[in-house]
Amino acid sequence: MTDRQQLYGLVVEAPFDLHQDRADAGAARADVVVAAGPGTDQRTTPGGRPVLHHELAGDPWYSAWDLGADGYLLRFHDACDFEVSADLRDVVLREAGGVDPGLSRVLTTGGMLAFQLYLRGEAVLHASAVEDDDGVVAFVGYSGMGKSTMATLLCAEGAALVTDDVLRLDRTDDGFAARLGATEVRLRKGADTLAGRFAGRAPGHRVSADARHVLQLGAGARDRRPLRAIVVPQPDRDGGELVVRRRTGTAALLELLHYPRLHGWLDERVQSVHLRHLADVARAVPVLVADVPWGPPFAPGLGAQVVRSVAEASARPLVGADAPSR
Repeated sequence: MTDRQQLYGLVVEAPFDLHQDRADAGAARADVVVAAGPGTDQRTTPGGRPVLHHELAGDPWYSAWDLGADGYLLRFHDACDFEVSADLRDVVLREAGGVDPGLSRVLTTGGMLAFQLYLRGEAVLHASAVEDDDGVVAFVGYSGMGKSTMATLLCAEGAALVTDDVLRLDRTDDGFAARLGATEVRLRKGADTLAGRFAGRAPGHRVSADARHVLQLGAGARDRRPLRAIVVPQPDRDGGELVVRRRTGTAALLELLHYPRLHGWLDERVQSVHLRHLADVARAVPVLVADVPWGPPFAPGLGAQVVRSVAEASARPLVGADAPSR
């Protein structure tokens, strides 16, 4: 089979199911074509220039090398390699032995396409995002901070999913627009109980290769809608109330810099372009931090309360903008 999807402003083709609902039926040439290659044992380190390296608890998580005319090698340690052509169009996926093939599918639509976006000079946030009548709200943070949970809460109360985990932004005359991405949200155990909040329209459900509970929320959002707010969720498991505060100036930029989609960039061009993009985003779009009473169970109507508080905090004059909105 060949699956062809529109993701993050790119037409992506792959020889396996990408598990998305943004099928591209056009005749346009694909921007990224993934092919399956022979397996990899990951025993050798390429001789190219290191451009990316990130470790977790002392163990390498992912790395990448610039191989000059031969393109790039993106390695997710103990999972798979992606051999990317110099023009970024052709990608050969090589899986490590003994790994569930589903994991490389997750990494294809997540980490590999994020790598592509950075190299292409696009503005990238580690974010899940939803659309309502007023535009797009993005939830930014590390893995486990509740991005997908917040997006699901709002979708259960009527919003449409723009993306999960990777958000590409395009500059517009008056700010930034959000590009459509993933149509599934990947939830940790506990947050998967949110499926029960979709009264009368329960989303499809499956368990991914990395043991996430995946809800299939569909393709109802519109492309290039204005980004009206960025929210950093901070789960409050002690029974507190919802409090939303706006960050301004340098504090807003620093907040965004804390949460890259890919950590450990060594390439100065990528670093410089990413910093410039985030500085522009922080000037153009309200950046908010939200203390969110956490579940399960989550309070009824929490999504609507978040939307109201975000709107109030975003509209507040910049003088004294760090005052909380409840």
